[in-house]
Amino acid sequence: MAVRGQCMREERSGPPPSSTPPIRFGQNRAVTLATSVSIHPLSPAIGAEISGVDIARPLAPEVVAAIRGALNTHHVIFFRDQSMTAEQQAAFARQFGIVTEAHPVLPSIDESPEVLAIDGKVDRASWWHTDVTFLETPAMGSILYMLEAPDVGGDTMWASLQDAYDGLAAPVRAMCDQLIAIHHDPWFAADVAERGGYEWDGTWRDKLLPALHPVVRTHPETGRNGLFVNRQFTRTIFGLSDNESNAILEMLYQHCVKPEYTCRFRWRAGSVAFWDNRATLHYALDDYGDAARYAHRVTLRGDKPFGPAMPLPAS
Repeated sequence: MAVRGQCMREERSGPPPSSTPPIRFGQNRAVTLATSVSIHPLSPAIGAEISGVDIARPLAPEVVAAIRGALNTHHVIFFRDQSMTAEQQAAFARQFGIVTEAHPVLPSIDESPEVLAIDGKVDRASWWHTDVTFLETPAMGSILYMLEAPDVGGDTMWASLQDAYDGLAAPVRAMCDQLIAIHHDPWFAADVAERGGYEWDGTWRDKLLPALHPVVRTHPETGRNGLFVNRQFTRTIFGLSDNESNAILEMLYQHCVKPEYTCRFRWRAGSVAFWDNRATLHYALDDYGDAARYAHRVTLRGDKPFGPAMPLPAS
């Protein structure tokens, strides 16, 4: 059985161990230690549920490191039975990076400029996508906290873009390594033009312009390559004819969501998903009719994607 360091263990079956009470250290802050934290993979390729941690509390450094390691390994991780305010959700996220604005175009909740409401009565993202790849610096990750979930339906699926890349035939991988794609959202661009600009990464910009990203992205923490295209925001492959681009992208879209590369998560109130936007697609199923489905999402600042076709500039 694989061991995630000395403080966290991974289990593939059996009930999670009982939680031990948190202890206090430093400035009398209750923190969660790693001794009771376990990882339970949902599938061989992607997804794991983490038990034994209260993410509303500040986490000990070894717990933060173990959760980050689980995210890099499993691409999306889940926590059950959590209870936290919008500020506690943002505070949890800040232990893993810089929290961005709630969204470059959509408004935040009134209580916090860092939190976006995901309300099934207003909008349903029932398509495979990676968040905000129409920006030059897409989000590193997203953390979704479900406040109200349908009794039946409303699951979310994730797909591993790294396993999808590994699953391509070698000649196709070599071709993809050379390609650059144009990402854009004309509907958001129209909204931005109407309101006179948008803010992202703390900077105000006048227009939402297309972004160029490599079709194969290298993960900045693990060095692993993965596909970086999605049907929602990838418009075309730079330098190819429409016929060539459409054929390649359609092949990649269908390949990325093969069941072997996916996992599916059943929501209930108090559940949290934390996914790596650099390595995944996700799809919120629209199968719950008029039932309420309401969540809060915070987003972590990302970097400019790089890969074989767009390497990092020499330092």
